[in-house]
Amino acid sequence: MLLIGATVRVECKDKSGVSLRYSKEGTTDSTGTYRIVVDEDHEDQICDAILVSSPQKSCSEATPGRDRARVILTGYNGIASNNRFANAMGFMRTEALSGCAQVFKQMQELDA
Repeated sequence: MLLIGATVRVECKDKSGVSLRYSKEGTTDSTGTYRIVVDEDHEDQICDAILVSSPQKSCSEATPGRDRARVILTGYNGIASNNRFANAMGFMRTEALSGCAQVFKQMQELDA
């Protein structure tokens, strides 16, 4: 399901991962994607795209392990393009959708 209006932040920290050096937010569009323009080079920093918030109360908890994605924000790595793509991230629903129990049951039957 696409999530329009979710807030995503790019954060870059020093090599120790402690001191925040850069932060910029963006919002997902009608296709569920976001674009955050970073003009500076962050060659010596650790940068992540991070889920910040969801506009939907029923789908507002970031999925553990899918709440952030590492991005390399430097032009000194052999990548010709300035575009970077983060791995998929997502929020969990607070209540399971109808039909989920049936799908899980079918999956268990396939595993047997």
